[in-house]
Amino acid sequence: MTARIGIVTVSDRASRGIYRDEGGPGIAACLSELLTSPWQAVERVIADGFDSVRNTLIALIDTERCDLVLTTG
Repeated sequence: MTARIGIVTVSDRASRGIYRDEGGPGIAACLSELLTSPWQAVERVIADGFDSVRNTLIALIDTERCDLVLTTG
């Protein structure tokens, strides 16, 4: 079975494309080095704010069925 891992970057500027997200891809690269079992990244770059973070975490768990969610930002 393939684990689904949510990777969320919380950043107004990255979500608007002002600069490139490096945190999320950095987490994915680290996981690729550390994990030996199959896994699939479910990545999101979102704006700062309680509602956007809450809604994204709920969606990743309830809708996307992620087994683990990691955040940065």
